[in-house]
Amino acid sequence: MKFDVNAPDNAWLNLVEQDVQSIENPLLNLTEEQKINIHLYIISVFRNPKYFAWTCKVLFNIELHPQQVVILQELWNRNFPIYIASRGYGKSFLLAIYCTLKCLLVPDSKIVICGAAFRQSKIIFDYMDTIWKNAPLYRSVCSDSSGPSRDVDRCTMRINTSWTTAIPIGTGDKIRGLRAHTVIADEFNSIPVEIFETVIQGFASVSKDPIKNVKLKAKRARLKESGDWKDQDEHIYNKRTSNQIILAGTAGYDFEPFAQYWKRQRQMITGRGEEGLEISDDLKSLPKKALSIVRIPYDLVPLGFMDEDIMARAKATTHSGTFAMEYGASFAKDSQGFFKKTLIESCVASDNNVMSANWPAWCSMPFSPITSGNQSLKYVYGIDPASEVDNFAITVLEVHENHSRVVYCWTTNRKDWQNRKRIGITDTDDYYSFCVRKIRDLMLVFPCARLGIDSQGGGIQIAEGLRDKDKMKKNEVAVLPFIDKDRPQDTDSLPGLHIIEFINFASAEWTSNANHGLRKDMEDKFLLFPRFDPISLGLVTEQDKVNFERLKNQIGESEALKLYDTLEDCTIEIEELKAELVTIQVTRTPNGREKFDTPEFKMATGKKGRIRKDRYSALLIANAISRNIIREVPRPIYTTAGMAANYSKESKNREDQPLYMGRDALSKYKNSSIKVIKKQ
Repeated sequence: MKFDVNAPDNAWLNLVEQDVQSIENPLLNLTEEQKINIHLYIISVFRNPKYFAWTCKVLFNIELHPQQVVILQELWNRNFPIYIASRGYGKSFLLAIYCTLKCLLVPDSKIVICGAAFRQSKIIFDYMDTIWKNAPLYRSVCSDSSGPSRDVDRCTMRINTSWTTAIPIGTGDKIRGLRAHTVIADEFNSIPVEIFETVIQGFASVSKDPIKNVKLKAKRARLKESGDWKDQDEHIYNKRTSNQIILAGTAGYDFEPFAQYWKRQRQMITGRGEEGLEISDDLKSLPKKALSIVRIPYDLVPLGFMDEDIMARAKATTHSGTFAMEYGASFAKDSQGFFKKTLIESCVASDNNVMSANWPAWCSMPFSPITSGNQSLKYVYGIDPASEVDNFAITVLEVHENHSRVVYCWTTNRKDWQNRKRIGITDTDDYYSFCVRKIRDLMLVFPCARLGIDSQGGGIQIAEGLRDKDKMKKNEVAVLPFIDKDRPQDTDSLPGLHIIEFINFASAEWTSNANHGLRKDMEDKFLLFPRFDPISLGLVTEQDKVNFERLKNQIGESEALKLYDTLEDCTIEIEELKAELVTIQVTRTPNGREKFDTPEFKMATGKKGRIRKDRYSALLIANAISRNIIREVPRPIYTTAGMAANYSKESKNREDQPLYMGRDALSKYKNSSIKVIKKQ
């Protein structure tokens, strides 16, 4: 039966007659030997990358687009592919199919999927789990011991004698001994180069069959010396299975690690040099056929593959620089907003920044996000209350003598609260009580010097909840507004912690001063961000493990794995905060006032909306307050001067004693400088 490329049902393949002229059906015109060993022949067809579309359809019940098949072939045939794709293209799903194919069709395969955060590497594993559940024929050819298994620090999919393991990187120490034939580094921009180069790529350093490989290389060398090594032998030798490292993710900024690897590989493939980029002789010796770059921007994605309404909304709502990276698969030079990406990254207390000459002396060591503070330090909370469209956000700054550090960030919304309540993580009856309880729980571990709240959109309800006796536990006291002598309030005389400071975002003057102050603090390195590395993400606390076991017994393993408020969550939240900072733009109103906001867009209903910026708002509040605390001029200490008239005989002559103790300028006056005029 001839394939009709003009049939309407085949239009999605985008083929013409010339494309199918040389195509042959591998299941037709079989030889007698192939018919006798039909099972072996079918397996050989399954394993041929040319027919992966058929393999996936038969074994996994998954229909692939030709473009996806080409990508699978590139990944299958190259040792060092780089895979960059638009957000929403299904990159993680395709990598899951690749891992499943590799484990099923190549016995004894060992694959490691790693990401800086465990949630990143688990995404591919979850897709593998879904493929497993939805493909009965695939499961039928696997042993009884095959299938997915999950643990707190790794997830493993076993397929006969092969396995794929998804892991977090952590510090690199716990995974150092792993060995694999294929290493997939997902969301590569998030993985520290040092750990990747010293630990992760070492996973694939040992060949699949090292002794066989040693013998083959020695035989090849000997036959070459004698002249008996033929071109056909070399062709077969080059087609042998080699270990593989796949770098995957969305594009980032030009100065980040992923861009450097992409530039270097592109130069090695094209042979065209790039300014300021050096390539070692070892890299130059790699054969070009081992290298590949797959880049799929949104405009090359097949029509209909991505939801057009979602794409239109993303283009309207996403900052142009961010859209180019997330959907255009392009590396941007820098962000275009009020807070430049380069400026933000220069404030990150990473190992490289701390070692640079421009780094301030007041932060001599890198620091990471924390979930528990130092009781001897002060902490300032910035709170942006919301519930429906935006997030309720808390950003905590650690205040030092001459700078502040972003150490904690947390967000929630009404839907999140409902999910937590459903699975038993919280027992609060209403949303604002849940938020109030979170603030009080944080105050136990982060000694709160000041608590700034946006007075709009729920801020008053939060403040009232913090002094509501019904929401207090034993030994807790009311949290009340800050006492300002210039603005007396009814709460000034009430007992409790007077640490709440209300912020009015409607004040254009306050907003302008706060934003310019925030950028100035970043330029002067008075505001620092924690390093984003696996050291923070890999620290799974003992309490997390206890919570996991308790929840697993209560609600089952799958729900228990969705732990909330871990150190990893905190670290990711701070990264989201930095992403929000990048999108902030400044415009001027008709009356000349500055307006700081995210780009505007139109929703499907025709109404206007904006990108979320709740974490940024919380940081803006916290930083404005911490600036005042750090820069506050200490009040002079006054002491009593003088003595009783009949104190002693020695008190008659005290020319050397000061008449006043207080401010330095006045304390320098001498007795001889003072004259007394008596009225007659």
